Amino acid sequence: MRPVPNKLLLWIAFFFVVPACTILFYDDGAARFVAIVCLLGIVLVCLGDFFLSQSLLKAVDLEVPELIRGTKGRATTFYLEFFLTGSDLGWVRYGLNAAPFFRFESDPIGRISPLKAGRKTRAAVEIIPLQRGGFSLDVLFLETRSQLGLWLMRRRFDLAVELRVYPDLTLERKRLASLFLMRGQDGTHIVRQVGKGRDFEQLREYQPGDDYVDIDWKATARRGIPVTRTYQIEKTQEVYVVVDHSRLSAREIRVPIEENQGGDWLYEEQSSGGDYLVTTQLEKFLHCSLILASVAERQGDLFGFVSFADNVSRFIRGRNGKEHYNLVRDALYTLEPEPVAPDFEQLMIALRQRLTRRALLIMLVDLSDPLTAEQFFEALPLINRQHLVLVNMVKPEHAHPLFSGRVDPETISEVYEELGGHFQWQEIRETRNKLHHLGVELSTLDHAELCTEAVTQYLNVKNRQLI
Repeated sequence: MRPVPNKLLLWIAFFFVVPACTILFYDDGAARFVAIVCLLGIVLVCLGDFFLSQSLLKAVDLEVPELIRGTKGRATTFYLEFFLTGSDLGWVRYGLNAAPFFRFESDPIGRISPLKAGRKTRAAVEIIPLQRGGFSLDVLFLETRSQLGLWLMRRRFDLAVELRVYPDLTLERKRLASLFLMRGQDGTHIVRQVGKGRDFEQLREYQPGDDYVDIDWKATARRGIPVTRTYQIEKTQEVYVVVDHSRLSAREIRVPIEENQGGDWLYEEQSSGGDYLVTTQLEKFLHCSLILASVAERQGDLFGFVSFADNVSRFIRGRNGKEHYNLVRDALYTLEPEPVAPDFEQLMIALRQRLTRRALLIMLVDLSDPLTAEQFFEALPLINRQHLVLVNMVKPEHAHPLFSGRVDPETISEVYEELGGHFQWQEIRETRNKLHHLGVELSTLDHAELCTEAVTQYLNVKNRQLI
């Protein structure tokens, strides 16, 4: 319990203590005795008020939620519950520590007037998280007036509140609205299924027109007549998103301020000022992962998540349902870029050992560095024959061919910048061609189109029964 002088005590000091001290030092008569009595009386009253008021806030119990879930850039409300076991308090003020990773929608200092004894009083706190990740609320302070009003009594509560801030997917969901409404097997639109499926259904007698590949020769030998295997369309498939959070995932994505429509908080966290707002490539990867998890849940498929840098940091086996989506979301919301080179060989070995069933692997990696692309190409044969692999990356800002119809450079530095972008585009093109020979498609996408294109690829693979 810590006392702080109230305004009343300051006024008493101004009107009584200061004159009494002046008389005490400059007057040798009877007034000096009166000044001493006055000072002693004020000191005794202040001490008495302090000791009598020490138990006021000790009778206050506080209940706060242990876990708060929020979305980056969106208002999050939680409640503080106060329970008073002593006598009524006229008013109580409370305040939370204003950490830099969130801001309060209103004043961070609240007031309850009065605080009744014997019943719970709830106070709503509304905050806006400014950064994705895991944080904590550590301290809450209470303040009330002493019995005589000379002091403000303050008490500190040590909290253990975990605050989980998830990415905001509002903008991506708006862009994908048409896909959610028009695609899938749960809507009213008929979607043509290509192929005959891969799941074994039953054995039946051979009929004219059956493919010779489907004949079961062992069953034919046992029965003495031709027997054909029939298959059904696979309704439940395994889809895994593999996210690279090594050093290249920290590559910046710049967006002009005028294009930041609708208050996209994705770009407001690390704004560099000037004409551009800045985010990282990893942020887009995580947005795309959660969107794909949501779409896979609607399609009834099993969704898994893998993240890696110099080793596999998270591996979540493919499942379905709301609880599994929450598990994936809790696994990726704290991912941050690591200043290490990616180890693709260890990744491929882990995927080969843990995934025994054929699955669709959507890899979100950055292959703009030729050395990194070569290492990826060398490790890929470990899994590309067993699984269907699609690779997506965010296109570098200046990676485009010369004379591609963009604004002509005006300065020498812009000429060299355009030339460097052409070389980078050529290297990515060569990497795409090398991967194509292994049956792997590499897509370099604009940051705004990454989620839409990844979902489109997934739905096309599902409809064509390529897994």
